[in-house]
Amino acid sequence: MKQSLKIFLGEILNNDEIKLMNRSFDVIGDIAVIEIPPELEAKKKEIGKAILNFKHIKVVAAKAGIFEGEYRTRKLEIVAGENRKETIYTEFGCRYLLNIEEVYFSERLGNERIRISQQVKEGEKILAMFAGVGPYPILIARMKKRENKNVEIYAIELNPVGYKYMVENVRINKVNIKCILGDVKTETPKLGLKFDRIIMPLPKDAENFLDTALNAINDRGIIHYYGFSDNTKIFAEEVKKQCENFGYGAEISDVVACGAYCPKIGRVCVDLKINKK
Repeated sequence: MKQSLKIFLGEILNNDEIKLMNRSFDVIGDIAVIEIPPELEAKKKEIGKAILNFKHIKVVAAKAGIFEGEYRTRKLEIVAGENRKETIYTEFGCRYLLNIEEVYFSERLGNERIRISQQVKEGEKILAMFAGVGPYPILIARMKKRENKNVEIYAIELNPVGYKYMVENVRINKVNIKCILGDVKTETPKLGLKFDRIIMPLPKDAENFLDTALNAINDRGIIHYYGFSDNTKIFAEEVKKQCENFGYGAEISDVVACGAYCPKIGRVCVDLKINKK
């Protein structure tokens, strides 16, 4: 969710200062996540208090770093409102409890999650790699439950905190998912299973796990492969070539731009139908 800032900042910032601010901010549950430019650091608490005027906002957190480390987490500073970083985020009828500083979560991928969920068919066996607090597998499980379709879902998460929240979110949403704590490279082979669909939402490092996914996919199975690129067509062909280098045929069934990463670089999902040679 994004909100316009200008309306509420006019009383504390002049026009030049307002131009320094991003025109919108993200909202996860009842927490607003904002970016304070260095020039406005001294006014961050005033800015935070102004944003509390937005409906449903109870906490304002300022970005204090970038997503980094093996768990893809980011430091945040509470600048206004309640002193907490845990919230409940609701998306397409699913509820996710999470601490926005201790786990990776992107509310901007909601449309992508529903896109993939709508593709799932009766009887599929699905693996959600890098599952985080469970947004992909939980949405799929809830949708298919409502549609009276039987699916079998496995979800692997490396971050112990993310895993804890995923287990709790499975309980909250009353779905059946086999949650696994550990490294995808180690845990996937242990399952000894072949999947009809594998989701790989790790755009920065997905290439390091492609062989693991290919070894676990059924013939004609689908891999949803995420990455960052400035050219979606070239990126998709590169991923297809990587599959071929591992000895697998791949058909590109779809290429979806799903949000900006930075200027001129976007997040891309390539849907691949895998052919076992």
